[in-house]
Amino acid sequence: MATSPQGGGGPPPRDYQQLYFNVRHKPLVVHDVTVKGDDRTRPGLFDKVLAPIYRASSLDELRVRCLEANAILNSYDIFDKVDILCDAGPASAPDSASVTVEVSEKNKLNIKGGAYVSQSGEGSAEFSAGLNNAFGFAEKLDVEVLQGHERSSTYGFAWAQPRVLNADVDVTTRAYQQVSCSKRLSSFDETARGVSVTAVGGGPATLEYQLVFREIADPTRLASKHIRHQLGHSLKSSVAYSYVADTRDSPTRPSRGALYRLRSELAGIGADPQMTRFFKQEVEAQVARSPVEGVTFAASAKLGALVPLGDAARKKGTCVADRFFLGGVGSLRGFDTHGVGPSDERRPPKDAEAAKAAGVLSRDALGGDIVGSLFVSAQLEPTWRKLRDVGAYAHAFLNAGTLVPSPLGEAGRAGGAPADVKSLADSVRVSLGVGLVFPLPVGNIEVNYVKTARRDRLDRTKEGLQVGLATALAF
Repeated sequence: MATSPQGGGGPPPRDYQQLYFNVRHKPLVVHDVTVKGDDRTRPGLFDKVLAPIYRASSLDELRVRCLEANAILNSYDIFDKVDILCDAGPASAPDSASVTVEVSEKNKLNIKGGAYVSQSGEGSAEFSAGLNNAFGFAEKLDVEVLQGHERSSTYGFAWAQPRVLNADVDVTTRAYQQVSCSKRLSSFDETARGVSVTAVGGGPATLEYQLVFREIADPTRLASKHIRHQLGHSLKSSVAYSYVADTRDSPTRPSRGALYRLRSELAGIGADPQMTRFFKQEVEAQVARSPVEGVTFAASAKLGALVPLGDAARKKGTCVADRFFLGGVGSLRGFDTHGVGPSDERRPPKDAEAAKAAGVLSRDALGGDIVGSLFVSAQLEPTWRKLRDVGAYAHAFLNAGTLVPSPLGEAGRAGGAPADVKSLADSVRVSLGVGLVFPLPVGNIEVNYVKTARRDRLDRTKEGLQVGLATALAF
């Protein structure tokens, strides 16, 4: 008498995988598709996503269509769970299949908050509240409030719509008012009120349009002559294209892979002759390699250029709020935040002694139109176990960079545009150091000991112990 492999008297177990391969190309039709758990989501959203399932003509094609539908439904980011079950159709419809889609919708209300410190040293508190899929179209509505301890603030409202017209394109429309406070370093505040529309496809590219009414003001009444010439209103209408390719194994401490980021911005789209007009190009790259376990060599580089467009723009010069700045942890170590590059002397305060005691700077950082920086480091695993447990590592580094005005822009900035290649080479600053790095989700906290090898007499340096947060790449 035959027995099962387990020694019992029942039939041997069925090989369902083999059964599937035997019938996967057999013709079938999809009899019905049923959706369960769609309490808020509108039926039209499911109809668009699930329509290709009805076109399946075999079991194998049905499997592929269901996997594609599952991936699309998850990409909306409004469901905690998406399950798709295929079963035989009713007995009255032979060679048919019934499909059941069961979803679990995420909570409608989303609230979060936090406290942050920017690289310029300003602390801020942020609160945001959002509605997920409130109207059933997979939309996300967000209200954002951010308040800094100086004057910086942001108030914004955003509508994010995934998969517009059932294409792999997500569009976010945002209206906002933002105050960027630079009074401590550059004696100005920028108030921007505007709208932006951002489109993100399935690839690494992003396209953004901005229409912003801007005002540059001097809250200190001590601004330098150059900053005073910048005061007033302007209208910015721009389109920006960003491309990111990232093969790193970790965004905060990569041991292998590379990151390439490109951003191009064209401002001046419109008929208003007084509109801000410029072209801005930024290229950033990072490469990491680990020849042996516990040792990583990393290199990062950044190049940027800001070019005024048109005779009027070249005569007036670029806006200080659009320029590049250099200096500080995450930028050029061994120098203060925005401590490198062109600067101009501020008006003398009424009480010079009190201003000096309060740490008020004597010069305004003006920024530059051409920037270049390089960061090379050797990273080592620490021998102390507690440091390894929190992901910390030691590094020895070389940092170099330059920041100069464009030769096409206005003259008169201290540390002006270089006249030739030799002058450009002479404008390069260099620093070296060692330290400990503590990776965080928002960036890296660095505790470094730094010495500057090349600097300008007007630079603000930070030699010795320097602590800060590096949020951009690994600079």
